[in-house]
Amino acid sequence: MFSNYGFMIVPFVVYLIAATAETNRAPFDLPEAESELVAGFHTEYSGFRWALYFLAEYANIFVVSAVGVTLFWGGWLRPFPSVAWLAKPLNYGVPVLLFAASGAMTFPLVKRLRDPIQQKVLLGVVLLLFAIAGLFAIPAVNDAIIGLFWFLFKVSFIIYMMIWFRGTFPRYRYDQLMNIGWKVMIRWVWRR
Repeated sequence: MFSNYGFMIVPFVVYLIAATAETNRAPFDLPEAESELVAGFHTEYSGFRWALYFLAEYANIFVVSAVGVTLFWGGWLRPFPSVAWLAKPLNYGVPVLLFAASGAMTFPLVKRLRDPIQQKVLLGVVLLLFAIAGLFAIPAVNDAIIGLFWFLFKVSFIIYMMIWFRGTFPRYRYDQLMNIGWKVMIRWVWRR
């Protein structure tokens, strides 16, 4: 185990910036720039082929996030794994509360739907969320799947951050990106 987690923040931030650029997410989506350019697969493909491009893009985001979780966030371990008294509250409390609260918040939406088929499907989702919460309360099942829960929970948080970046940050123009790359970053590297 690392004795100083604080020093891992800087490499993680660098990794997250590089991962955002590698997955062609805003503000680094200059080759695509679907809001500005009318070219590429956005206009050439539609339907199933277009869906495969975006499926590959989001699969790439999942893989990059999984590597980041494995390298920097402890993979399948719970937060603060060396603190013994946090084992039961984090391993039992967090998943049970997360799935039970998700089911409880989804249940009022069942009444709002007018289509009976949609009501039955959403009611099935609510019951599934409560069943998953119940499974995490069983100690033998919890011991078997808690590592997968923490891994997917952390991966989903990084995916959320990347989607949030896309909705928050504006896209650089080509000249701005070249200015940052050539004038700012290279000058910073040469000073070191």
